[in-house]
Amino acid sequence: MKLNKDDKTLHEIASLVEYAFLKRNSVVNDPNFLSRYEHSDGYGEFHDGELKSYVMANKFESMIFNAPVKMAGVGYVSSYPENRGRGDISRIMEEILNDCYKNDVPLSNLAPFSESFYRQYGYENAIYQKIISFAGASLRFFKPIKDGQILRAKADDEQILSLVKQVYNRAINSGDEKNTIVRAKWWWERLKTYYPDRFVAVYLDEQSQPRAYMFYKFEQDNFVVDEFFYENSLAAKALLSYMGSHAASFKQFKIAMPEGSTLEELFPEIHTLKISLEPYMMSRIIDFGKILSIVKIKSPFSSVKLEVTGDNYCQWNNGVWKIHNNLDQPNTIEKSTNAALMDYSADIRTWTKILLGHLSLEQGIELGLVEKYSDKEIHFATGKVSFYDYF
Repeated sequence: MKLNKDDKTLHEIASLVEYAFLKRNSVVNDPNFLSRYEHSDGYGEFHDGELKSYVMANKFESMIFNAPVKMAGVGYVSSYPENRGRGDISRIMEEILNDCYKNDVPLSNLAPFSESFYRQYGYENAIYQKIISFAGASLRFFKPIKDGQILRAKADDEQILSLVKQVYNRAINSGDEKNTIVRAKWWWERLKTYYPDRFVAVYLDEQSQPRAYMFYKFEQDNFVVDEFFYENSLAAKALLSYMGSHAASFKQFKIAMPEGSTLEELFPEIHTLKISLEPYMMSRIIDFGKILSIVKIKSPFSSVKLEVTGDNYCQWNNGVWKIHNNLDQPNTIEKSTNAALMDYSADIRTWTKILLGHLSLEQGIELGLVEKYSDKEIHFATGKVSFYDYF
């Protein structure tokens, strides 16, 4: 059931969260918890008058190419140990997904403790990060910049953050980002308190315009970059040169990049890098028709039909969807009554990987995840998933 926002309920939620997530201090006084609580809907199950299970659904907005859409960020999924196995979380997740659909929230993301657990609710890996690790010697090729300048500050510096936001917002509004969070003011504020030990470096070009930034921190003898955005190679090299000035102080460097990043290509000795692709967050298409209407599609055919199968929690997605290809105009989508004439068929988790993740339709067919029933070609734009946020 959807929970009230009152003092009694907050304290019940706090007790459960503190137990389930091994919190040493009360979250009632934790600004990081409270900021999320205030911008969320809470769902829970009571037994014998006591709150036994809880899920938080935060209210976010994500950019999918040129369309901002509402997004539910699911977190704090918890039950007391004596209550597990009673189906509470399944009932709560069903209610959340139904409420999202009714309130025009077509998408949800979460950080899984178990991928298999969340797949039963229709979530699938669609957000990855490329992790680039290397020793300081790999940075020796990046010389100090002659054009522009680097500004450094603690990550809560408002003046520097105003420059960071310019770079981030230009990326968000580029038309290329896919399922990347449109950071609201409250979320920017929370980043400052959630990561109190972070620094930020911003590169300004010759016209004093911000063109790149990175959030970074020190973990013993490791220099860790949590977030790295750049608009051109000169800006990227400027930040790498700045990192190089720390080479004598740290044994290892690590940069978290979006999955599709090619930053490693700027390193003259790529063989000295360790590059890994790591799953980061799982996504869930709640309204297939809505998502299908805003992704970028190319096809030589005027219409293509896609079938969604096996969506037990969002059954309105099941069936055949007809895409009318309108060239540069928004896609026109309609539910088809003739299921026998679909061109491609897959379950909702596979379509999530194709529409929001890195899986191409052709790869889905090769893996046996997509059934192909015709030779009609359709291509879904890959886009950029620059997802650095965690909840």
